[in-house]
Amino acid sequence: MTWEQTKDRFLESDVVKWKEAIWSSRRTRKKTRPWGAQEITGQIVKQDGEYTHIIVLKSAIVENNIGTDLMPHKVGTTLIKKHATILRGNPERLHWSEEDVRAALMAQLR
Repeated sequence: MTWEQTKDRFLESDVVKWKEAIWSSRRTRKKTRPWGAQEITGQIVKQDGEYTHIIVLKSAIVENNIGTDLMPHKVGTTLIKKHATILRGNPERLHWSEEDVRAALMAQLR
């Protein structure tokens, strides 16, 4: 499997992976730090404006700052993320075997 960095738009059926911080669900007035980080691999199933719907294929904790167990996203769940949020996590896209077809589909969207 070949992964490549991407800052471009995604297509439906792209498989992407990125890192994101895990934050506390409690709201406080003081400045907080993230509890840890997780790496998520998922398949894009729908794009709705600036939101991207992703089915989680794999999720793993890569950093734990609080010492207790953190729960990664469950496999099979659907996440709805803004495209900008995914771009913050240095996303990588799985290389298609038919990359010329993907390029043609991207050209249709522009």
